[in-house]
Amino acid sequence: MSQKQFKSDGNIVGPYLLGLARSNPGLTVIKHDRVVYRTKSAGNDSKVALVSGGGSGHEPTHAGFVGDGALDAIAAGAIFASPSTKQIYSAIKAVESAKGVLIIVKNYTGDVIHFGLAAERAKLAGMKVEMVAVGDDVSVGKKKGSLVGRRGLGATCLVHKIAGAAATFGLELHDVAEVAQSVVDNSVTINASLDHCTVPGHKPENLLGKDEYEIGMGIHNESGTQKSSPLPSIPELVSKLLPLVLGEDEDRSYVKFDPKDEVVLMINNMGGLSNLELGYAAEIVSEQLIEKYHIVPKRTITGTFITALNGPGFGITLLNASKAGKDIIKYFDYPTTASGWNQMYHKAEDWKPLADGKVPSAPPLKQVRNEKKSGVKADYDTFAKILLAGIAKINEVEPKVTFYDTIAGDGDCGTTLVTGGKALTEAIKDRSLRLDDAALGIEDIAYIVEDSMGGTSGGLYSIYLSALAKGVRDSGDSKLTAETFKNASQFALDALYKYTRARPGYRTLIDALQPFVETLNAGKGPRAAAKAAHEGAEKTRKMEALVGRASYVAKEELKRLDDEGGLPDPGAVGLAALLDALVSEAGF
Repeated sequence: MSQKQFKSDGNIVGPYLLGLARSNPGLTVIKHDRVVYRTKSAGNDSKVALVSGGGSGHEPTHAGFVGDGALDAIAAGAIFASPSTKQIYSAIKAVESAKGVLIIVKNYTGDVIHFGLAAERAKLAGMKVEMVAVGDDVSVGKKKGSLVGRRGLGATCLVHKIAGAAATFGLELHDVAEVAQSVVDNSVTINASLDHCTVPGHKPENLLGKDEYEIGMGIHNESGTQKSSPLPSIPELVSKLLPLVLGEDEDRSYVKFDPKDEVVLMINNMGGLSNLELGYAAEIVSEQLIEKYHIVPKRTITGTFITALNGPGFGITLLNASKAGKDIIKYFDYPTTASGWNQMYHKAEDWKPLADGKVPSAPPLKQVRNEKKSGVKADYDTFAKILLAGIAKINEVEPKVTFYDTIAGDGDCGTTLVTGGKALTEAIKDRSLRLDDAALGIEDIAYIVEDSMGGTSGGLYSIYLSALAKGVRDSGDSKLTAETFKNASQFALDALYKYTRARPGYRTLIDALQPFVETLNAGKGPRAAAKAAHEGAEKTRKMEALVGRASYVAKEELKRLDDEGGLPDPGAVGLAALLDALVSEAGF
């Protein structure tokens, strides 16, 4: 299997969206925000608007599902990283409808946080908004996945298509949301692959042996739940996958299927399988469903719907349409112009907007800054110096954090922190941060972190910093002091807990943040608090992951660093290093 790839700096998402719009009339791109929307959806109050999105690398999901009878808009993040709340809100505003907006999101921590925050902001702005999280993966059993739920895989595309058609039929927001949720509740997916994918601009990694394959693969290069060898034939592999997807194991029995049920079968290419092999797999799955289980699919679709870049594998998705509702097949059959579903014929006049060689475009959503001063003064130069010290420390520990995250997650934790540091460094250089006002300065940092970092950590940092800014503002103090920061830090942690299930002991960055805040508020001082953060990060070496992507990784992978005491949580390590540098530079 070739590991070669074209040279890339990784900056391919924006051009991809423009290329998609160039070949699909009726799409408009907000280039700055990496938003694609159905041109006819702007200002259209006749139907519920559907908004989705997520990290790139899963094409044609998500942008390929924008079209008549499907999605109205999407926000695209960097590869395997959630878009920021600002991007998502920009997508919502582009297709805002009086009938409301349904947000469809895959059940991953970063996506749920960012899309949830965008939903709350839209509600504050007076919009009618509901959100449905897609979780259909059966590789993780009910016991292990009780906290985080199932990952969003192939059924995401079925929800886009079926809910999109339901909205076209004029259903109200709550009814469209019910259709979407019913598809989620009655769908199951299992993936299997010969290897992990190759991320553009990154060094290829061989995580599987020459004769190994993996069952339970996700779509973010995370490890599956079962490695096996030798390599099987497709019929042998299918015979292992169908019992899992049909719930013969009670711990993975999410949806029941009876021979009399109307069932939709989707065979999805994870990106690197040939069309010949994929079609063969579809026929083998169909044959075994019919012969072994007496299930005759009512509808069968085969193709590339949601990928892990060039992942050399496929997924089986089953939807029990009978249990999902009487109109599900009708919505499934409804035509769509979304290229991710199929290629539709376009009339000549549809191409006229592209006649001048330009893609229809719109300006980005402008970020409205809070201009009300807090009255809590800070010294600009001191504030900037402390920030730069923290950024320098992040750059220093990035290789170690990235290495840890390559094993425990998708490998972007360190680079995400560095990206946020670069953006803050530029803001310090051009003096766009209002660091002479403590609350406004922290608020500016939160916006930059959100806009530049993305991913789960970017969302968590941004929420915490936003709440920290409010805590400082509400303090009533005339200047920023250690006491002001101490009180605000507890307020910010309490606010963060509203948006994440992570708690101490769950093996996340919370294991560094919570001891820092607790020690600080116990009156032991910033230096002791920074030490507590480091000790908290070290404790994650012995913890079992309960939330986040590491919770899906096989335990064998997490044992690779047993010789140094275990594999620590990358986010906790990065945060502890940052806090130590900030405290040291502040002179505590």
